[in-house]
Amino acid sequence: MAMITINGVAVEAQDGRRLVEVIKEQGVRITNLCYIDGLDPYAGCRTCLVEIEGARPTPIQLSCTAQVAPGMVVRTETPEVKRARQGVMSLIMANHPDRCLTCHRRVHCQPGEICLRDDVVTHRCLTCSKNYRCELQTSTELIDMGEFEEPWVGEDRSYYESPAPEPDRANPFLEFDPQMCIICTRCVRACADLRHTGAITLAGKGSRTAIAFGTGGPVHESNCDFCGACIDVCPTATLMEQPNKWVALAEEWTNSACNSCAVGCTISYGTTSAAGMAGVRPVIVRPDRLNSVSNDQICVRGRFHYDAVSDRERLSRSLVRRGERLLPASFDDAVAEAARALDDMRSAHGGGAIAVLGSPLATNEEAYVLAQLAREVIGTPHVDFAQGALHRAVTAALRETLGVERLPSSLTDLAQADVIVVVAGDLEESHPVAALRVKDAVVRRGARLILVSARWGELVPFATEWVRPAPGGEAAAVHALAGPELHAALQAARADGEQRVAVVFAPHPLGVTDAEAQARACAAVAIAMRGGVAAQALHYLPTDANVNGVSDMGIRPGEGGLDFAGIIEGARAGRIRGLLIHAENPLLNAGGTSAIEAALDGLDALVVIDAVRSTTAERAHVVLAEGPFFTEDGTITTADRRVVRQRPAGAPLREARSGLGVLGALASALGAPFAYAGAAEVMAEARTRVPGYVEYGALQSGRTRALAAETLTPRPPFPLRSEGEREARRDEGEAQPGEGLRLTVGRTLYTSWDGASIRSAEADKLHREEAVVMHPADAERLDLRTGDAVVLSAGGAEVRIAVRVDDGVAAGSVFVPQYYAGGAALRMLPLDDGGATAPAFVRVAVPQPA
Repeated sequence: MAMITINGVAVEAQDGRRLVEVIKEQGVRITNLCYIDGLDPYAGCRTCLVEIEGARPTPIQLSCTAQVAPGMVVRTETPEVKRARQGVMSLIMANHPDRCLTCHRRVHCQPGEICLRDDVVTHRCLTCSKNYRCELQTSTELIDMGEFEEPWVGEDRSYYESPAPEPDRANPFLEFDPQMCIICTRCVRACADLRHTGAITLAGKGSRTAIAFGTGGPVHESNCDFCGACIDVCPTATLMEQPNKWVALAEEWTNSACNSCAVGCTISYGTTSAAGMAGVRPVIVRPDRLNSVSNDQICVRGRFHYDAVSDRERLSRSLVRRGERLLPASFDDAVAEAARALDDMRSAHGGGAIAVLGSPLATNEEAYVLAQLAREVIGTPHVDFAQGALHRAVTAALRETLGVERLPSSLTDLAQADVIVVVAGDLEESHPVAALRVKDAVVRRGARLILVSARWGELVPFATEWVRPAPGGEAAAVHALAGPELHAALQAARADGEQRVAVVFAPHPLGVTDAEAQARACAAVAIAMRGGVAAQALHYLPTDANVNGVSDMGIRPGEGGLDFAGIIEGARAGRIRGLLIHAENPLLNAGGTSAIEAALDGLDALVVIDAVRSTTAERAHVVLAEGPFFTEDGTITTADRRVVRQRPAGAPLREARSGLGVLGALASALGAPFAYAGAAEVMAEARTRVPGYVEYGALQSGRTRALAAETLTPRPPFPLRSEGEREARRDEGEAQPGEGLRLTVGRTLYTSWDGASIRSAEADKLHREEAVVMHPADAERLDLRTGDAVVLSAGGAEVRIAVRVDDGVAAGSVFVPQYYAGGAALRMLPLDDGGATAPAFVRVAVPQPA
């Protein structure tokens, strides 16, 4: 540490640290239009000038390149510094609409007023969507640009007389307006150095230098994945969020949680009550640093999917079936109807005739209350969620092999690892920020990455080796890594105990036996590498956001209870007559669609609590309207068991209620009211029954971890399969002549769960994930090209879909996005009962014109 002086105040700072960061941390306002905290300085804007006593060749220095040294004396507000900043700022604004930014008026113009300084002004702050939230605007006010004499006064030039380049508004997420750009290159460096994507570059040279996406075409034709990191760092309106951009001047900020995947990124909702909005609503999302895994990064789902379904498409009133139609009803009437149906069922057939399905997209508090409602009020042990059996199979395998199911490993270790093994379908699409931390390790530390995946993904270019088994052969491929001839990179890491090892496992959301086999194989690799502390090196990423939390809170079968597949089969057989579903859509999360539909249609009472009129809700007898996730109060538990606080960023619409409000009202109507006043009281009780959780007063969102006091029991290496067994497993699932192509289905990056749940045509707003991916060899054999329409058929079901020819899938297989057309591909898969399930093969036909 070093002692320095900033504007006469003694400050202790780390020796060698960038001076600009220290200045800002002390609350001293300083312009720095091209600097990104944590990255090497670019030193392009020159606006961070300060005076450093004794500096050579001049005391006026750039604070972004200057580094803290003992005894340093820094002044940020001298007349010389201010004049120098004004000079460089005037050059920056020579190619930016500047009349408002250099105006001497302290009271800015009002709407409808014309500019009195320049009669050719066509663009100014008042007409800019980033007005009052623009860093350039703030910077010019900070250094009093209205006092500065512009160097071109009296000259026959004006920015406004030059034709402005056309803005790119062709995609639904990001707007690119080059006329606002000051060439600070923050976006270029954020994309390359923070996201490792490289979708943005500098094009041209000299006065024609400009920012470009890809090869200079539209944003959506580049390799941009719309994470929005460039938006976060852009100091002007060059890069803007497309949704809500004109109302995104937030009045309040609320830190909350993203429930799009199990990483559990912390985010902040900017909210407003602007005219035309139904109360306080979120209009913008920014990453929040509370979760040290996500830190300052999120993905396209976390940033934009809060708005994927409009308020008009959400439920604002509850629904009750009258004949063949679901009709609006008051909340009280709908709750009374639901309670009557469930109570009649309980009275006639006992609580065991009713089952309850929860959701991994709900909060811990909602899951706890739902489990209490099921067991203590309804009296049923039949409680689960659609992917519950898969999660329990994985944790059982971990418990057997490692002696623990609550892994102590932290996802923050990924970026610091030296050797990483990733076993996933496409980690970039299922858990984007976890994939980003793997890239961090490869790019910044030179980590060796071994990727085991049947599909190409964005991690492939970063991998030292891509092990590409046939679909279904992943477990055998992983076992081979830990076999007698240990992979070279793993041998080196085992020999060098100082090397940090990470094994990342993200199971496919469909396929219980495959997930269990892969979990055992990943545990074998971790044990081979780290022996008795293998659990600290293994990272299990569940299939959805709060799988860990809802399982902890009791959404699992009780003694003698049925799991999800058993509930569906029980409903088809008439043993289950009533079903209560909270925030879950089994038609979107499980195979065997026909069997599930038959089960739902055969129920005497189906009560659904949801925020949208989902495909499951369409079959309900009563639908109780719940607010969307961003209106909920509670917590979620991430993949590495961080408890993240979800704070409401708005209220449910009209007569909709919070999830806890709906469940509490239903319990009261069933004659057993809960005494919880809110989410805090639910957690206060839950923590006494669920180890590892704490009251809100002791909770540090994103940092507190729900780890039970389990003892790590060293285990010997898990018995490996013989070479013959491994080869048999590797060949399993390969298509035999005449069988067709192996069908794989999985989560993709852009399609919204809410949108798919209501079968919205805009569930995938980019329309990138509306095709079956087919290997070129298979496409050539079938005489198909990208864009051709085909009909896939299997198990008596058919799906009409376009073709995308791509060698990202293995020959002999096809990939269909899970959420396409509301889960259409799930019709071609069987209901997974946890047993050995034969792989599905599809036949491909070209539809004949009518």
